[in-house]
Amino acid sequence: MTGSLNILAIDFKRTERIGLTTALREYISYHYNDHPDNFTDDFRVLDELRTDCLNLEVHQNALHRLLKYYGQLVFIGSKFPIDFGIEFPWYSAFSDEKKPISHRNFFYEKASVLFNIGAMYSQLGVSENRTTPEGVKRACQHFQYAAGCFKHLDGVIIPEMRITPPLDMSSETLNVLINTMLAQAQECFWQKAVHDKYKDGTVAKLASQVSIYYENAHEIALNNTEIAKLFGQGWLVHLQVKSWHFQAAAEFRKSSECMSQNKYGEEIARLQVAQEYIKKGLDQKRNLREAVAKDLESVQTAVQSNYNRAQKDNDIIYLQMVPSASSLALIGKANMANPNIPPEVKDPISLMNERSMLGVPLFVKLVPYAVHQALSVYSDRKEKLVRDEILSKLHELINICNSTLRSLNLPAALNESEQRSNIPSSILAMSREVRNEGGLARLNAMFDTLQDKSKMIYQTLDEALAFLDQECTDDEEFRNKFGAKWARPNSLSKNRELTEKAASYKKLNDQAYKSNKVLQNGLEQQTEALDLLSSDQEMLEERIPSEFQSSEPDMDGIKKIKDELRVLINQSFQIMKECETKIQEVKKAADLDDISPILLKEAAKISSASNTSIKLEPAHFEDLFIEQLKKYDSFLSTYNKLSDVQEKVLASISDKFEEYNKKRRIALNNPNRVQFIQNLETGYKYFTNILQRLQEGMAFYARSQANVDELKQNCQAFSAIRKKEAEHLADVLSGSMKNLNISQPASPLVWNKGMQISFSPTSQGYSRPPPPPPPK
Repeated sequence: MTGSLNILAIDFKRTERIGLTTALREYISYHYNDHPDNFTDDFRVLDELRTDCLNLEVHQNALHRLLKYYGQLVFIGSKFPIDFGIEFPWYSAFSDEKKPISHRNFFYEKASVLFNIGAMYSQLGVSENRTTPEGVKRACQHFQYAAGCFKHLDGVIIPEMRITPPLDMSSETLNVLINTMLAQAQECFWQKAVHDKYKDGTVAKLASQVSIYYENAHEIALNNTEIAKLFGQGWLVHLQVKSWHFQAAAEFRKSSECMSQNKYGEEIARLQVAQEYIKKGLDQKRNLREAVAKDLESVQTAVQSNYNRAQKDNDIIYLQMVPSASSLALIGKANMANPNIPPEVKDPISLMNERSMLGVPLFVKLVPYAVHQALSVYSDRKEKLVRDEILSKLHELINICNSTLRSLNLPAALNESEQRSNIPSSILAMSREVRNEGGLARLNAMFDTLQDKSKMIYQTLDEALAFLDQECTDDEEFRNKFGAKWARPNSLSKNRELTEKAASYKKLNDQAYKSNKVLQNGLEQQTEALDLLSSDQEMLEERIPSEFQSSEPDMDGIKKIKDELRVLINQSFQIMKECETKIQEVKKAADLDDISPILLKEAAKISSASNTSIKLEPAHFEDLFIEQLKKYDSFLSTYNKLSDVQEKVLASISDKFEEYNKKRRIALNNPNRVQFIQNLETGYKYFTNILQRLQEGMAFYARSQANVDELKQNCQAFSAIRKKEAEHLADVLSGSMKNLNISQPASPLVWNKGMQISFSPTSQGYSRPPPPPPPK
């Protein structure tokens, strides 16, 4: 940040030399039908415009080059994507970093160039001769344009980047710059008003608004540590002091108005307020530029002179009461400065022509990138329509049909009379699963393992508490030996956390032990069923009773229902086959669906219909998208028809199969067989449940063993520390450590296992839990 006299300018963002031609040529070759050689001159001009950004001088010609490059970036944004393979390197405007911040982001380049346009306007404003009316006017316009550039950058360009901006282009930073530029533009209006001898009240309002802008900039920067650090103390002090300066100037002018209105007491009060602001500003003199300090001293001289005169006159002549500062009415504000966006920034495309400073647009003959975006949007919508509304729903019809038939075991269930096994398929599946999981032997082995683990936990708890018992015994022996001299906390007050944990772990183990017994008792009740499920198919065939009540079951009526079911099942198969056919047809139609020629014609139509330059967007093709997607309506209609037919067929299959099962059960029902199979099903359910419970038990005992192992370590460490502490204290009390300076005892030994707990005088006491019941 630079500046001369009493105002500030913003430094340029620096960049490095890069070429755009290679990446743009490759992109055009890959994504367009046009040959890159057709745009050789466009590549050259664009590279030259970017090169001009490397070394900027403060001059109108440099501003024009920046605006021209920016305009071209805006125009070609409709031709190329945000990332076409180039990393744009830019350095921060507020630091001397040796490494640039680079992004493969076309809009990042555009944002950085616009930042430099705003910086250029700020530097042009500073360079103006503000001792002349014309110089003040030009400076004011430059500062307002600078504010407008930063506002456009914050509100329009940065959101288009789709990435987090660097700190020097964050919203907070840009708002500091906007308010600073508006403050300096407002200061120009104030300067002109003073020069043209405007009324004191008007000048006071102009100065008040200057102060507000400076204060806004200062407050935004100060409220964010990173932003404050970015600007530095010099900048922040400048903003704060300038705010105080113009608040003082506003009070000074308002006091002059008060004098003209015979408000002599208020005049003195406002001069006193002005003196306070000036004093705060001069307290920062060592951090101020010389010009800013001189301006403040000049105001001080005028304020002090008027104050001395007003005080004397009031004491002798007017004798008015001087009101308090808090009772003074606020000075109004007159805002004249606005963030004006330069026309070349706001809408550069409309200004591009052969006579314009911006020149003619580059790559004008290249098919707009919006057409490619529109094609991508259409492809996404087509893919979503085909995938979600057609393919997925056709697949869903197939899945529903398959799952319905599978749940009824059709058509296999219809062949049971011809290919009947004495074992229901469901029981075979259950038996196979039980055997695969290890069967009854695995459950018994797991119960044995759980019992062993439970015993190990009890044993570890005993070992842990043995350490505490021994330490407690040792402590009591020392206490009996030394009596009242044994002035350290007893074991009960120190080891309570450990013993409470031990009790908690024991309680959990007791509960688990009882749960295991309940599960084991339940297993005994299901042993016969689980033993049979764990056996092979031959054993099942032998043990399961026959399904027939007699050797000559009555099968009348069942064959007719079976035939009707087969017809319905064939209909469901035909529906699934038709779904498969439509799936292939819609995939082929989607693959052949290319609307590129139609989009190109529509783009040309939209461009020719507009009298001004228009930036094509995918939204311009919305009606075309809707029309083209109608070609898939026939597939949607087919799906709806198939869905209706299938729903009726599956409902008929379910009803008919229920009727078939009912008649079959009446003819073939054997109560002994039914009860036997129900017992096996109950045993299977118990097996899956208890297996899960036992697996959970294994995990529980693993966690519990880890906990009690850690507790044992903690008890051992605790006992060791307490023992060492006791031996040390016993030596002291016995007089064996004669050279020890007892008045400066060593730091007390406090055990800390480095993980969860430490022992200190605030720890709780000790109460060992009762021993666990012996495992049975």
